[in-house]
Amino acid sequence: MGFDKYRRIINIINESIYLFVVFSIPLVFSPEEFLGFYQIPKEFILHFGANLLLILLPIIFILNPQKLISNILNNRLILFSILFILFSYAISTLFSISLLGSLWGREYGMSGNSLQTFFSLSVISISVIVTNSDKSQIRRLFLAIFASSTIVGFVGLMQNFLPNIFETFTFYHQDRVVSTLGNPIYLGSYLLISNLLSIIYFFGFSEIKLKNKYSITLLIIALSVQISAIMLTLSRGPIISFFVGYIGITVAYFYLKDKSIKNLVIFFAIPILVSIAILNIPNNYEEKYFDSLVERSGSISKELELSIDIESGVNILSPNSFNYRGENWIGAFKLLKSWPTVLDNSNSNYLRMLVGYGPDTYIYVYPITVPIQERIVISSHAHNIFLNILIENGAIGFISIIFLIWAILFKLKYKFMNSNNSLKFIAISFGMIIVSRLIEQMLGVAVINDLLYFYLLICIVALFTQEKIERKVSLNLESSLVRNGLSITIPICILLSFVLTVKDYNSIISGFYFGKSIAQLNDSDVDNSIINLDKARELNNRSEYIQTELFKLSYKIYKYQNQRDSVAGAKLLARIYSTLLSHEKLEPYSFNTQNFLTQTTWELQLREPEIFREEAIGRYIRLRNLMPQYLITQEILSNVLVGVGEIELGKEEAKIGIRMGKIGGILSPQSWWVLGEAEKISGNQEEAIKAFEESIIAGSLQIEKDDSPENRAYAFLVLAHQSLTLIYESKYEESNEESYIEKAIFHIQKAQAYAYNSNNVLLLERRFQ
Repeated sequence: MGFDKYRRIINIINESIYLFVVFSIPLVFSPEEFLGFYQIPKEFILHFGANLLLILLPIIFILNPQKLISNILNNRLILFSILFILFSYAISTLFSISLLGSLWGREYGMSGNSLQTFFSLSVISISVIVTNSDKSQIRRLFLAIFASSTIVGFVGLMQNFLPNIFETFTFYHQDRVVSTLGNPIYLGSYLLISNLLSIIYFFGFSEIKLKNKYSITLLIIALSVQISAIMLTLSRGPIISFFVGYIGITVAYFYLKDKSIKNLVIFFAIPILVSIAILNIPNNYEEKYFDSLVERSGSISKELELSIDIESGVNILSPNSFNYRGENWIGAFKLLKSWPTVLDNSNSNYLRMLVGYGPDTYIYVYPITVPIQERIVISSHAHNIFLNILIENGAIGFISIIFLIWAILFKLKYKFMNSNNSLKFIAISFGMIIVSRLIEQMLGVAVINDLLYFYLLICIVALFTQEKIERKVSLNLESSLVRNGLSITIPICILLSFVLTVKDYNSIISGFYFGKSIAQLNDSDVDNSIINLDKARELNNRSEYIQTELFKLSYKIYKYQNQRDSVAGAKLLARIYSTLLSHEKLEPYSFNTQNFLTQTTWELQLREPEIFREEAIGRYIRLRNLMPQYLITQEILSNVLVGVGEIELGKEEAKIGIRMGKIGGILSPQSWWVLGEAEKISGNQEEAIKAFEESIIAGSLQIEKDDSPENRAYAFLVLAHQSLTLIYESKYEESNEESYIEKAIFHIQKAQAYAYNSNNVLLLERRFQ
């Protein structure tokens, strides 16, 4: 009896852990001023829950080896599929262009595609499958899914109608609800799976009856709340996919389960009608909630010129169109065609076709083949599951996901062919969720919330289709083979769990310091903000976000300090440089780090050109090579080369910028101005005049589209007109011809007008100011 008691206790603990993970992950989130990242509690709970289950699995094996082995054999196809996907992530991580980024995730709190995350998902799903003993466990799992998704949907509705009650707003919450998930796409993807699973449970597994009017009413309300929340995300991918699955399940219910029109209307039509009614409730709240500091990379100091906005593909062209996905797909197909190497894009590495670039690395290869852009906006996902897997995990990853889909559909088909109509309805319904998920993932992204629930869907399918055979396995726990195996496995599981937990704990504490620093910065307490940012960096030295904010504040202080004490400024600049170099070693392809290193090295070059000149030029070239399709990095490189005296190189790079602009349909007044300066220095005054005039034409066309003083085109209108003034002034001095001085006066007047209208007076020579 004592042995059975321990077995029950361990089973209860095991089930409680994964039910807590399933229920809580969609609900928890962190205000930015608390843990720095909105998603960080979700990731911590997922990883910590998996770490605990990892320790319990060998203990459960010792207490009940017969049952565990029997469950493994009965679900071997699905379990193999899960392990195959995990294997593909491990292999891709081993050969990743960013090993640490693929292993732990590019940024803790946003690492939905890392090896650690998929390891956690695999451990949780394996634990659910191999420790299942009766139908009551499946029932509790369904109820946890239903309860969590209903609460998430309800918060979404409150956010729409009473937005000042729940402060869960992020960058993406404009006219779209995000609930507790931080992004309308994430919310739609999550509710797509959870809502359809809820429908299958109540109409397939629990056999709900019309006689219980109280339960029916509550169920209809809950389903209506979830459906309304999906609609309010305004995310077309999840909405369309949901209705594909919903209609498919409705048709299957009518033909296989219950041909009663009355029941069909009550169970399936009324929730839709109620959700439509909810959506038409008047909403008089006109205030826009916008927090640009959440879910961002480097947004505290917007004026730093090359700060990168990482928005996961959102707003590349427009948040209201599918066009930005088109850019992702164009770039993805180019990557798959040539498999270019990072930094040396002209070379191909076709071995990447097998293992990909590594999990969570799409963001580093996206700039290589994206259509030519003016703004630097980076996508972290291809917005297509198959393209993303092929790029990050290669052929091995692609085969693994295809095998998983085949295994699920094969098991469902077998169940369908050998069951009564009631079970056929459940099998068809599971198939419809798989189809809906695949449709949605053709356009969307997968993150922790919906990934977890997709893995739960796999678990439930496995338990629903498993072989009903109680396998007798001859196993002697006292044998030396078993004892030695357990003596190795248990310490490894404990050690691995401990290491992963310590790593996640440090990241959580780092997030706490990061959030505290943001709160202090908002209160203008800059000194303490920097102290806490530095503490956050020490605990999580790979974080690009923390490094970005630390640099921006430090760089501002350097600029201020350098004007008052050049020696103290030099010491601070050296410390900034050293910190950035340390981060570069960990994340060599981090755009912000490379950008900030480039700026810092340029400042050092201005102080000690004999030491840092070559490195400064190399940094600008490296930055351009990291982002070869972005016009602004090309423009700045050509400008710097001319500025340091590399005239011919600068001229060639300026011409490349001009060609890029023509190919991309983008105006480049800076490239034309740099070309003009290079020609002027080389003594080709007529060519210089042509280039400056082209710069003026390009700049004028740009300000016709956007005449705000912040438009960079104004700066080059000032510079181009001033350069023409200097040329015509020189010509007048040589020839004394009146037409030249008239042209000089005309252009300086234009330069002054543009300068004063756009706050660019300091670009004028002092005598013209």
